[in-house]
Amino acid sequence: MSILVYQKVGVFFDAENIELGGYNIYGGRVNYAAMVEEVGDREITRVIYYKPIHKNISEEFRKFWTSLGGDIKQPVKNADAWLTIDAVTMADKLDVVILVAGDKDYLPLLWYLKNRGCKVEVWSFPETCAEMMKEAADSFFPLDERFILKEKPSGKSKRKVKKT
Repeated sequence: MSILVYQKVGVFFDAENIELGGYNIYGGRVNYAAMVEEVGDREITRVIYYKPIHKNISEEFRKFWTSLGGDIKQPVKNADAWLTIDAVTMADKLDVVILVAGDKDYLPLLWYLKNRGCKVEVWSFPETCAEMMKEAADSFFPLDERFILKEKPSGKSKRKVKKT
């Protein structure tokens, strides 16, 4: 996959989906800082973490996420609708949308974004990602043990998000 440096990127994390996959496959917590760093030299304009309001988010994680320049959104139920609305409304301002999720419920969103001219990357654990998502995306980035924390995170990252 070739990456253009001058791309505006939005990264949308379906936290419950990815965290459950990481824990079930590798027995650890997701290393979000490593994922954000993996975006490379492309300009991240938004990075949003979606997790239902009834799921606990520690104050330590909130501080860490804020240090990345990210937003946290907590819907009443699952993240699908909120993530979809945000991606659709931001599509005209983005060159690339990274969906950090593997749920095939996002397939209509993926098609819509591609029809709007966005490149769509799906980042997920191969074991938990729907084959339809892998095939429909412009590129599939398989997550593996490099993106798992086995010990307590430091809460520090070098990367900041530039908001437009």
